[in-house]
Amino acid sequence: MRNIAFALGGQILNILMSFAMRTVFVNTLGEVYLGVNGLFTNILMVFSLADLGVGTAIIYAMYKPVAEHDTHKIQALMNMYGRAYRTIGMVIIGMGLAMTPFIRYLVKTDQDIPDLQVIFLLFVANTASTYFFAYKGTLITAHQKNYIVTNVVYSTSILCYGVQIVVMLLTHNYILTLSIQVGTNILQNIITMLIANKMYPYIKKRNNESLRRREKRGIYRNMGALVFYRTGQVIINGTDNIVISAMVGIVESGIYSNYLLLTTTIKNLLQQVFHAITASVGNLNVEESNETKYNVYNAIYFGNFWLFGFSTVCFWVLFNPFIELWIGSEWLLSLPVVFWIVLNFYMTGMRQVNITFRDTMGVFREGKYVPMMAAIINVVVSIWLAPTLGLEGVFIGTAVSTVSTLLWLEPLILHRYGFKRGCAEYFVKYAAYFLTTALSCWVTKLACDAVFPVNTILTFIGRLFFCLVIPNAIMLGIFWKTKDCHMLRNMVMGVLKRRSHRKKRRVTAS
Repeated sequence: MRNIAFALGGQILNILMSFAMRTVFVNTLGEVYLGVNGLFTNILMVFSLADLGVGTAIIYAMYKPVAEHDTHKIQALMNMYGRAYRTIGMVIIGMGLAMTPFIRYLVKTDQDIPDLQVIFLLFVANTASTYFFAYKGTLITAHQKNYIVTNVVYSTSILCYGVQIVVMLLTHNYILTLSIQVGTNILQNIITMLIANKMYPYIKKRNNESLRRREKRGIYRNMGALVFYRTGQVIINGTDNIVISAMVGIVESGIYSNYLLLTTTIKNLLQQVFHAITASVGNLNVEESNETKYNVYNAIYFGNFWLFGFSTVCFWVLFNPFIELWIGSEWLLSLPVVFWIVLNFYMTGMRQVNITFRDTMGVFREGKYVPMMAAIINVVVSIWLAPTLGLEGVFIGTAVSTVSTLLWLEPLILHRYGFKRGCAEYFVKYAAYFLTTALSCWVTKLACDAVFPVNTILTFIGRLFFCLVIPNAIMLGIFWKTKDCHMLRNMVMGVLKRRSHRKKRRVTAS
């Protein structure tokens, strides 16, 4: 519970500062630099393929030794992790240097952008630096103390945004603004490393601990499968902006980046819940029966639907009104384009429960080709439709790739190889959740458009109130008496009660 509270609190503060920074960015640097920022972010996401699934595979291998307090095994895993991540950092630097001479060919614009290669190299430095320092923070996460890492991340991020805002207002210099981000990221990773060294001093001692050959083979097999997951996911999530920039235009990429900021911000906020419970789910999968795991899975699946279903309704109703009030009507996308962005947000969000249980149950190898299939479909359909449909064609490509592969194959594989059971129940629930979300979107937008036809700050507040009340009322009315809702309520209340008892004991002791 503490992990979730710190994660959500820090993310909310981070959201406010990121919006303040984006507002200043739009007004001081303009749409071209905004497009460049989005494009280079996506290129570096593709570079992160060099990770090869090392992090996920080793974190999964760490759950059991952490639960058993096996420090020798943890030391061996951390040694392997450190060597791998330092190599990955060097590979990313190498790829960045190799691509720098050709980077201008991906920027479709009539305007001259000074020092484009320097800007790209700063992005490379920002990404690569993470791999030299941050790996020790995963040990804190594996011990279910992710709130410590969260505190460091959000404290330094908020500081970074504040300094960047001042620099942009005073200098209008993008390179200086970006340099601050690179320096803050390095500082953040060093602080996390020092905290991990202090909490677990045995990891900073020089040692020659290594894994047995059989254990290494298990990790390498998982890494081999995770390469496909990483490649597929990066291509799906990282190529939209690249296709838009190269085939539609850098300005359109900049306009879309504001919508992407909003969806990514909310997705990251909600994913903090899943990140915070990952270690607990990992321990559950080590210690509990399949039946218990499956019941917990269904309760979390229901919570997954509620979080992302409610957020989907808010995006559908509030997206364009918010953008118009925030930065002006010239930054709006058409409603059909918004529809595909919102649909992709929902479908991606509904996968979170499956990803969490897949990563903690180690169901990697069985579905390793699925993300690659999705990635190929996404790129082919997006490139095919972009010349005629523009932005809408790119997002239709993403939706088609998800529906044809990830939406049904991921849960099928998890149920068959993880829970050892069929998944008909999962798809019946998915249909019910989707129809409920669609109904909530339709009713809420209909009510808002009828009552608030003009977009002002006051009517936006009214729309927000309707979004808080209508979809939650519909979801409560439909699902309140279901087993999954009841179990989720009991899980949340149990955590709150334990937290309350601990506070009382501390007060009594003092």
